[in-house]
Amino acid sequence: MGTKHFGTGEDYANALRAVIAEGVPEKHIELLQAHCLAPRRTRTASQLARDVGYANYGAANLQYGTLAHRVGSRLGLTEPPRGFWLFVLVDWAGSTDPSGHTRFVLRSPVVHALQRLGYPWAKSVRSNSAGPAAADRRR
Repeated sequence: MGTKHFGTGEDYANALRAVIAEGVPEKHIELLQAHCLAPRRTRTASQLARDVGYANYGAANLQYGTLAHRVGSRLGLTEPPRGFWLFVLVDWAGSTDPSGHTRFVLRSPVVHALQRLGYPWAKSVRSNSAGPAAADRRR
């Protein structure tokens, strides 16, 4: 995993609060929720797509990247980290899943921000290998 930091939990909370106030699709919040509820807060794009009902990993990457770009802009970034806006919210998990898909871990300041914003599912810690239950995906 990389060591690049883009802000504190409070910085992310302020950025997310502003982006959410401007309006975001419900699925963007669902992506954050699914990632937050995942074991070790780690998922592949394919798993996230399946968790929130996108057709494939490309759709999840596009939508999650769009949200990350908006948050990154609020954090004062003018260029995408390592060429991808998604890295504002996630980092490499350091391994792939059994099918060879890249795994991403949700950045700790993002989790802290979601907790500060009052999302109850952000306080959950998952350690098993199952993804978020459908019933858990609703706020």
